[in-house]
Amino acid sequence: MHNERQNGGTETHISTVDARSGSRTQVTRNILVVSLILVVGLLIIAVGVGYFETDQTGADGVNSGNATRSAAGAD
Repeated sequence: MHNERQNGGTETHISTVDARSGSRTQVTRNILVVSLILVVGLLIIAVGVGYFETDQTGADGVNSGNATRSAAGAD
């Protein structure tokens, strides 16, 4: 950090690391990558459990009823 006098005033210049109040490390990037992988994995598990736990939905009953009536010629 250093001060400069310009146009009758003082301006303070600091480096990008000082402005960020930190240093360049990969910790943040690693946390983001691991978190993203965990969230995607949990989403896949949730969708898989929901898919395999559902035996038959209301839409399946309507479709099978329509197919039965169509095969019997009751349109």
